[in-house]
Amino acid sequence: MKKIFIYLLFLSVVILTPLILCQFMEFDACRMVNTDYYSYIASAAIHLGLFSIALFFLWKKDFMETLTGIGFPGDTKKTIIYTVVGLFVVFATLVVFDFVATVVGFNDQAKIVEKVFSLPWYILLFAIFLAPISEELFFRALLVPRIGIVFSSIAFGLVHVAYGSTVELVGAALIGVILGFVFKLSRSITPCLLIHIIYNLISVTIMRLLV
Repeated sequence: MKKIFIYLLFLSVVILTPLILCQFMEFDACRMVNTDYYSYIASAAIHLGLFSIALFFLWKKDFMETLTGIGFPGDTKKTIIYTVVGLFVVFATLVVFDFVATVVGFNDQAKIVEKVFSLPWYILLFAIFLAPISEELFFRALLVPRIGIVFSSIAFGLVHVAYGSTVELVGAALIGVILGFVFKLSRSITPCLLIHIIYNLISVTIMRLLV
């Protein structure tokens, strides 16, 4: 089974390599493609890579044992409690951080809103429902036990560099810290997935409909 994840990782590299080359070299074929599509395809390739690497190292003897190893689905009552408390802590932390960023003068959240408004609906659906799966498997289930909450959270923040926002980078890292603690305390990836999906859904909805 692990060979499949190696093949998927190879596929992500094959997809990503020409996209990177197009950013640095002036090929005629590159000019024929909308640059927005480069970023969409590159993002999908990166998440495929994260998903493949995570499952390669997390894979046990079979599918069910692998799910058990990452605590999925876990105890229902504990999942609900950790999800609700985790969401509250995430939003409370970001409200405080947003206030501090505004006072200090580096709140560039407008860049995030502008980016979200520019994304087509299928990319938003990907960001809400699919990206959290690869990110939680990689940054929480794989990295937290191996390199700790702090370093995995820094790495999680850095993958959000495409927004071009300092607030997004730091905010994502803070969320990573909270999700890291949720994963360690609950011993389950399920509340992390739910928090991530619900947070993305609420954030995108607010930015698209209310801002």
